[in-house]
Amino acid sequence: MVFVDNFIHCDLHPGNVLVKDDGKVVFIDAGIVTELSASDAKNLKDLFRCVVLNDGKKAGRLMIERAKFEVCSKKEGGVEEFSKKVESIVEEFHDGRKRGGLTLGAVKIGELMGRMLELCRTHGVSLEPAMCNVILSTLVLEGLGRSLDDEMDLMRAALRFIMMSK
Repeated sequence: MVFVDNFIHCDLHPGNVLVKDDGKVVFIDAGIVTELSASDAKNLKDLFRCVVLNDGKKAGRLMIERAKFEVCSKKEGGVEEFSKKVESIVEEFHDGRKRGGLTLGAVKIGELMGRMLELCRTHGVSLEPAMCNVILSTLVLEGLGRSLDDEMDLMRAALRFIMMSK
């Protein structure tokens, strides 16, 4: 939704998600929604591309460069320390391929996002409120996706969005 239509459903829960007989997913009750500003959409696409392409250091640097508030760059070595820790989290995501693929069953997106949020908190890198909506929706969808098809290949699903997000 966010990459194609710039639409974020901010009230995702099992009662607002229907799975049709043909396997298509339908989201209902779009009373609480948001969209990203042009700059937030670009930031999300750039960050998403870095994560999927396993460039965690660049992802960390982008997070700092594009944050409206951050204190990492004010501390000697802070940018490098933060970027290395982001790189570690991104590499852990990609280590799923070694354990049988980047599937919802192999990769715990919620845990990795939780660690990323904690990293931002401890290093003083703020996130835009709209990005927090994306994160919350992703966490809900991870659980839904895992219950529907925990063998879904995340990399194959993501490639389409990487190609269109230039």
